[in-house]
Amino acid sequence: MAGIEHPLLVLTPRPWKWLGVLAIGLVLAGGGWLMINDPDDAARVGTGWFCLVFFSLVVVVAIVQLIPGSSRVVVTSKGLYQTAMYRRHFIAWGDIERFGVAEWTQWHGPFRQRHRLVGIRFKAGSHVRKRWRRASLLSEALVGYHGALSDNYGYKHHELADLLNQLLAAHRG
Repeated sequence: MAGIEHPLLVLTPRPWKWLGVLAIGLVLAGGGWLMINDPDDAARVGTGWFCLVFFSLVVVVAIVQLIPGSSRVVVTSKGLYQTAMYRRHFIAWGDIERFGVAEWTQWHGPFRQRHRLVGIRFKAGSHVRKRWRRASLLSEALVGYHGALSDNYGYKHHELADLLNQLLAAHRG
């Protein structure tokens, strides 16, 4: 953690979700392998290769996400360091207007799935909002926030948003 001084809070994702993704990826990659090696049905070889390659990539991503330090949020007195797949981004407290719960509903045929993330609303004119202008405009139009944290890190969404808003109020320059 070179370059980060005095972490106030370190949020790490719970491994159970990624262990589930790993298990499902292994099973489906194995299914692809069985489709490739089935001597009775040569028509499924192309589908088998697709399944094997795609779900092997899913397995690799799940393994990387399970490595400690590959994904986390470190809260300091200067702002947030958000790390995902070993890529770290810094968001200063001065660029953040507030945190909240971003919610949207997605329909999958007759089934409805509700999604939630801890959303970040950036101040007008912040460099983060300018850098990701198109993406933040689309995100704001869909859910009302410019960005989001990638996980809720074991907290309930509204509890994590409230905690981050308290830290924002305490460290706002």
